[in-house]
Amino acid sequence: MEDARSPYFDAAPPLAWMAGFAALADLILNRIWVPSVGAVSSTATLSQLDQAGAFARNLSVVGALVALSFCLVAVSSRKSGLPFSARAGVASFGWVLVPMVTAMTFLPRGLMRPELVLAVAGLAHALIFLLILAGIHWRSTPATTAALVLTLVASFSGIVSMIVRMVGERAYWQNADRLSNAFRWSGELAYLAVPIAVGFAIAIPMREARGKVVLFLSGLAAAGVAVGMSVWNAALGAELPTLLYGATRLSFLPDEHSLLYAIPLGVGWAVTVAAMLSKDRLSRQMGAAMLLLLSAGYAPRSPSTMIVTVLGVALLSRAGIALAHRRQRG
Repeated sequence: MEDARSPYFDAAPPLAWMAGFAALADLILNRIWVPSVGAVSSTATLSQLDQAGAFARNLSVVGALVALSFCLVAVSSRKSGLPFSARAGVASFGWVLVPMVTAMTFLPRGLMRPELVLAVAGLAHALIFLLILAGIHWRSTPATTAALVLTLVASFSGIVSMIVRMVGERAYWQNADRLSNAFRWSGELAYLAVPIAVGFAIAIPMREARGKVVLFLSGLAAAGVAVGMSVWNAALGAELPTLLYGATRLSFLPDEHSLLYAIPLGVGWAVTVAAMLSKDRLSRQMGAAMLLLLSAGYAPRSPSTMIVTVLGVALLSRAGIALAHRRQRG
């Protein structure tokens, strides 16, 4: 098991992979399968799917909370090499966010007030900002730094878009929707570009048999996304944009061109598979980060997906720190 106090953050912390695969199951069950077949499924089938989906969602939250706790201990440790202000900020926001999300996971939904959800969103985005700054602080490789900056742009644009829309509705500002959409779409493009930057940060041994297998499985993942979305489009027709937004919160493309999302999403999942199958445990950690970020979707609103996103950012930041340390050592 990795020593969480170590300044070298090459490997993913405990339960990070469990959180990632549970988040993927949450995406498939709760945000793709149930909305797609709900109208034609029996009550008994929907009940079973709801139970399985709830289990996957809760498992992803528990795994993310445990893994994030290890990340917080590591980043806030003196051995991390970060300035005291950065360590104090990460610890302050992180150790308030973790118990709040823990309580919200086990509380009945009726007790979740909107103010509490907004507080969790604010804490989550503040922690994301500090974690990304921690990763950039060490001046990692250009590709990893670009991935961190793009993640910051995606997070910042998503929260600003939400704030502008809320303020505009209360102040009756006629340009609020236009400005909110501008922030949202810029963040969405940054979110879709993160896997491309990560792809340049990982190395695939092209001459080895393992590298060829990785390329084949990555292509298979991209083809699976393309075929899956094509089948989804054929089955749902005009409902695809709405269900796609519910699953991934992507809305940049016009409704009639929603199928084109198969291209960036296919690339994203191909990069994720390639990183996950790498021999380098640092690249595998970046694969875990992409698994979490893609499963949570762009600018998530629910506490369960927000904590998954925060963990994904934490793993990406750890990878940036580890790469910088590796360059200094070597």
